[in-house]
Amino acid sequence: MSKPAEIPESIKVIIETLKDKKVENLVVLDVTGMVPYTDYFIIGSGNSSTHARALADTVARLIKIPNVGGVRLEADQSSNWLLIDGGDFVLHIFQPKARIFYNLENLWEDAPRIEV
Repeated sequence: MSKPAEIPESIKVIIETLKDKKVENLVVLDVTGMVPYTDYFIIGSGNSSTHARALADTVARLIKIPNVGGVRLEADQSSNWLLIDGGDFVLHIFQPKARIFYNLENLWEDAPRIEV
């Protein structure tokens, strides 16, 4: 189900940045009111550990606030799943096999999808 909602400009910038970096299978879920810690899940895939890491690093640099410190990037050892908590969004970058295994889109199937 797609939701024709107006998403914040900051989320749009992240989506466009990920597209420019050739993210694969980008999905944005509106989880507003479904979880207490964020409003959007941004889910995408990289085609290798290097690509996945580059996607996450690009977003981390994009949202870093000067003089406040770095952005927390969570990742497993082989970069199968990388996560950034951006406050109003949580970015999930997977390698393809990990994305199939964790299947967040199915887990959060009740969340409206935002067209990207």
